[in-house]
Amino acid sequence: MSILIALFPLLFWLSIVGAIIYFIVRKVKRSRKALEERIEVLEQNQAGVEEKHEL
Repeated sequence: MSILIALFPLLFWLSIVGAIIYFIVRKVKRSRKALEERIEVLEQNQAGVEEKHEL
């Protein structure tokens, strides 16, 4: 029983660190997805501009 009481603070802090890491990873994935979408739009715009210059 005393082992569980001794491990409680460790588990508590590990869960907090895990939650922080989870939210950071989630935010990075969202920002990366948004960045890729912006890059795709810019590439499409660039392709349109190049086609206009050829005409």
